[in-house]
Amino acid sequence: MNRERLLLPLVASLVFAASCATSRPLASEVEPRAQAPDASQRTEPAGGPSWPESPPVRIRTRPEGQLRLTFPPPALHPDLARLGVEEVRPLLAAFDALRPRSPLPLRLLEMPGGTQSNRNLAASWESRLREDFFSLYGPPLLPVPESLETSRLLLALQLSTRYMDDGIREAARELFSAPAFLVSVSLAITVYFAAWLAPEPFFSKGFAAALTVRLALLVGLVELGRLAHACIRLYQEAEAATSPQELEAASERFGRALGGAGLRVLVVVASLGVPQVLPKVPEGGLWTLLSPLRHAPAGGQALESITTAHVLADGSLLVTGVAAGTSATSLCGELATCMMTEGAGDSSGGGQKLSTRYGKPHTRQNPTHNEAIEEELARREAAGHTDLRKNLAQENARKQRVFTERASDGAGFRRPDVSSIRPDGIRHNTNYVSNPKDLRRELDVFASMVRADQNAIHELYLLDGSLVRRYVPPGVSFP
Repeated sequence: MNRERLLLPLVASLVFAASCATSRPLASEVEPRAQAPDASQRTEPAGGPSWPESPPVRIRTRPEGQLRLTFPPPALHPDLARLGVEEVRPLLAAFDALRPRSPLPLRLLEMPGGTQSNRNLAASWESRLREDFFSLYGPPLLPVPESLETSRLLLALQLSTRYMDDGIREAARELFSAPAFLVSVSLAITVYFAAWLAPEPFFSKGFAAALTVRLALLVGLVELGRLAHACIRLYQEAEAATSPQELEAASERFGRALGGAGLRVLVVVASLGVPQVLPKVPEGGLWTLLSPLRHAPAGGQALESITTAHVLADGSLLVTGVAAGTSATSLCGELATCMMTEGAGDSSGGGQKLSTRYGKPHTRQNPTHNEAIEEELARREAAGHTDLRKNLAQENARKQRVFTERASDGAGFRRPDVSSIRPDGIRHNTNYVSNPKDLRRELDVFASMVRADQNAIHELYLLDGSLVRRYVPPGVSFP
């Protein structure tokens, strides 16, 4: 506990690196989507461009003494999607002091599903990292290989840099060539991000709970959840790979899913688990990640007192250990504006405000689905799309209703979650799957939409951003 309290001031400052995020999805399709700000919200004062502040985080006090935090989508500067090599080199020097770099273990490419004789017990430096992570974050929730340094997960992380965006690729290559940093990321996946496997993730370790609240204040629960699921998917696919091609495919999906926000959060979560590294990072090193910020650290005693954090299915965060009133508001401090609301014993999350810029809520029972639709429509509007439609009857590029052609399709028409017309005149429809159990039904809906309009682009995604199916008409470029 004493070490946790000593580290919390570092958490309060260092986790600010996570706010250097972009609103680009953390897990997305095979080709990354373009991200641009909404021009209608931008102002250009004499001192340079300014960007809209995020709506307030709503804090509701419950009778049980818990706090319910509801997070709106943050207004983030698009430049924060980039991360330069110079920003991470001082941190890398500290990690290299723990374990010098070594060549890529190509032997794993030859037989990723095999049993390597050189997969020995963890080296002493790796054992120390494990002890640090387990003492701070809690025990691992996924099986941890005997040696992470020679694991397929570590190799998959290295390979993923080939597929990352230009704005972060070089920094990622530098980071992912440091064995100690990669082991720390691997531990972060098996210990912290693995908690997001649960339908309603629960963090009972005070350190992990406080970190979750901090990250949620900076990047939002939706973005944090997307990153976590991208990490978990990489772990699962790397462990299940039986050929070099399967391992490469898993690395590609992760690399294309990871944006600037995700990389910065990975740096924070991985670094916080290694107290030997943090004191060695000089000012001007890791702290340069804070340069785009406009706010001072927040949290103080309120952050230190957090004991649990529970992510609810409605997209809110239930926190225990923080006193109501003044202490609750100080949890946000200057980092994010908070709004106290009456408790009224609400336990259903019905008071959460849903985004309705592009139409009425898709469903009040699934805020994450609604926010994914709103965010995608905002991206398309910024990219010049027209006829922005949210959960409305399917139309073609000429704005004419189109109908299914088979009696087996059931309903005579479909309602795409997102629909718009690209600048080149092509209709673009997208649907999201909230519950993987509904995937077969959603695939049937996708097929009927394609049959109804074969001149349009159609896509189907999981809510974590994973592409399930895409149809592109012949002769049409995508993206």
